[in-house]
Amino acid sequence: MHERNHRPEQRSVMSFLWRGFDRRTARGRAARGQSLVEFALVLPIIILLVVGFVEIGRAVFAYNTIANAARQGARVAAVNQLADVTDCDESRPIEDPYEPHWSIRGCAIAAAITLGVDTSNVSVEYFAPPSTTLSCDPTLHVGCIARVTVTYDFSTSTPFENLLIGPFTMSQTPEMPIERVFP
Repeated sequence: MHERNHRPEQRSVMSFLWRGFDRRTARGRAARGQSLVEFALVLPIIILLVVGFVEIGRAVFAYNTIANAARQGARVAAVNQLADVTDCDESRPIEDPYEPHWSIRGCAIAAAITLGVDTSNVSVEYFAPPSTTLSCDPTLHVGCIARVTVTYDFSTSTPFENLLIGPFTMSQTPEMPIERVFP
């Protein structure tokens, strides 16, 4: 009579599963290779973006630093018109103009010391306020405007971005009225 034998079906199911396993393994290898190629194509763009964000942070830091340095120099210029480079010890008042403890350029340089600002980056000028008859040249008077300009040449730290952006000059120029004439 007719006997039922389940073994051939089991073998065929097992061989089908085994064949499918081989195909999945091959597909897995191809997918891993595809992922590696995609990663290799996207990685330089990701690195460029990350380095770009770091450089933007450096530029904002430099801009804020020179803004604070220029503001500090203008604040000193409002009460002390000594422009020679000296220390910036504002805790002691200047009693003798021949032995100053702080000056306009000295305090501006001290405020931007992290950037390496020097005397060539700080300029000071005085002028009369608009629509007044006040004369500020050659003698300064209370009410004259002190203008302090601090400049900084910024360049990126990576050569590739330096080619894209290039070095550029940042400057800040605050103005304050003179409150006291000294010396």
